[in-house]
Parts: sequence; structure tokens; C-alpha cells
Amino acid sequence: MSKSPVVTDRDYTIHYYEVDINKRVLMTSIMNYLGDMAMYQSEILGVGIEQLSANKMAWVLYKWDIKMESYPLLNETVKVKTFACSFRGFYAYRKYEIMDVKGNNIGYADSVWILINTDRKRPMRITKDIYAAYGIDDSNNISIDIDDILSITKVDIEKSFEVRYGDIDTNMHVNNVKYATWALETVPKDIVLNYKLKNIKITYEKETTYGETIKVSTEVLREEDKIICRHKIINKEGSELTLLESTWI
Repeated sequence: MSKSPVVTDRDYTIHYYEVDINKRVLMTSIMNYLGDMAMYQSEILGVGIEQLSANKMAWVLYKWDIKMESYPLLNETVKVKTFACSFRGFYAYRKYEIMDVKGNNIGYADSVWILINTDRKRPMRITKDIYAAYGIDDSNNISIDIDDILSITKVDIEKSFEVRYGDIDTNMHVNNVKYATWALETVPKDIVLNYKLKNIKITYEKETTYGETIKVSTEVLREEDKIICRHKIINKEGSELTLLESTWI
């Protein structure tokens, strides 16, 4: 009999510092909830930060695909549900659902993670005890397909940012949400004020660290029923760090 993945949920109340000028929760705040849920589930299953660190392992986020049907408001509560749906080699595939207080689904997310050996800085095969902890059958190796992000063809906006100490996470790398913050900062004001961010896709290619200067280049594609912004983040050497695509309706 095949196992069923362990499903974990948790409630989050929208705080004042997590909303925009219209009192709607920010996409980056939603991303923080999703990242927190992955860590929270890992901790309660006994395969959290300390356990991974003792075995010279760490999870690195590779891809996001987040869709929001609607955004909750200040002081409202959302429930975030997550489970690791499959493992394949050194890849882990995790799904999320976001629900309002009435139980309506208001958001979905797919993500791809890579397990790395922290000494060798290389991907490593996911171990049997991790399979067991998350309730994953080793015959379940169906991947989640997240479309590749097209490269930008022209630069409409460019901004540079310095990596601050507060941007660094427990792996001593820049927290993944910061890349989205930088990219969204380049979206023209008229789009931010008059449209809603429906979908964000991210592919993380290389890491950056404290003290670096990064540059975001953004292309704006205005279509009849939506606006697509494609973003490329590079370091001062010109190496591509992250590709993002934000869709606004």
C-alpha cells in the first residue's frame, strides 16, 4: 500500500506591516507564509534546520509558481496548507493551498526544492528517512512542471540594490523572498496602483550574499487583458542570479 503525503496547515493573521496602501496583503507577505510553512512542517516532522545541519544538508529553493485569486485584507486570517507531493533524485516538489476564513481557496502555489550537501555545495539524493518523514512513497517520483521563464528582449526599467545584512537567511544566503521584493520594486507605479498581481513565477539560478550589489532589469509587455513583466537579476559580474515573471490583471 502506498503512503499518503503528510499534510500540514496553519493560520496566519494579516498584520499591518504585511499590507499595501489598500490594506491588501502583499505577495511577498504571502511568500513569507509559504516559506514559513515549509520550515514549520519540517520542524514538526523532525527534519528541520538542526537535524539537517547535523547531517550537513540544507534545502535550497529552485522554483516558485504562485497564483492568487484574491488577496485578504488587514486583520483577516488565512489558512495555509502544504505537503511534499513527491521526491525525485535530489529534487523535492511541494504544493500549497491558501484559504480564507470561509474555507474558499484564494491561492495556490507549486515549488521545487533541491537538497544539497552543505560541505560539498552540491546536490545530494534525498535520503530514505526524509522520504519516511514526509510520508512519500519512493515509487512516487512524478515531478511538478513549472514552465521556464522567457528571457527579456528589451530593458524598460533598471534598478540596482545592495544586499543588506537583514536580507540574509539561516543558510547565510539571501532570503528567496528578497529577490521578488527587488523585482517587484521595478514594476511601474501605474501597474502597481491599477492592477492586481495574479501570478508570480521565479527561477533561482545562483546565490548572492551580504555586501553584493545586484541589478534588476525589467521588460513590460502590455497585452489587451493583462500585463506581463519579465525580470532578470544579475550580480556586478553580470552573472544571472534569478529570473522572474509577474502577471498583472
